Amino acid sequence: TARASMIALHKAITAGLVRACHDCSEGGIGVALAEMAFSGDVGATVALASIPCESGMREDYILFSESNSRFIVEVEPEVAKMFEEAVKGLPFAWIGETSPGSRLVVNGQTDSLVDEHISDLKEAWKKPLGSV
Repeated sequence: TARASMIALHKAITAGLVRACHDCSEGGIGVALAEMAFSGDVGATVALASIPCESGMREDYILFSESNSRFIVEVEPEVAKMFEEAVKGLPFAWIGETSPGSRLVVNGQTDSLVDEHISDLKEAWKKPLGSV
């Protein structure tokens, strides 16, 4: 349930297991990933196939569907097992990793859906919709 997820996530955060966390309510997973990359000034590579969702869901729906009870969480490798234990029994998946580069890469089932420099994404994100 959403309540159980929120409680477990809060406990993981207060225990120091979470480096960064972002909700997926405005723009879905795609926007959350981009905003996290902007603020951390890091790249990331994500596999869309690893994201828990309904079978047969279109890739664009997976990437941009909004959910106020879904979060993208960044966890340091050395505390990954402790984080897994903290969210045991809840919907959870490792979907990718940050990278020292400055590109956001989202791989779909057969090809790369997003492969952009984070500065280009941030510039587009700042502009009004009509000027993109």
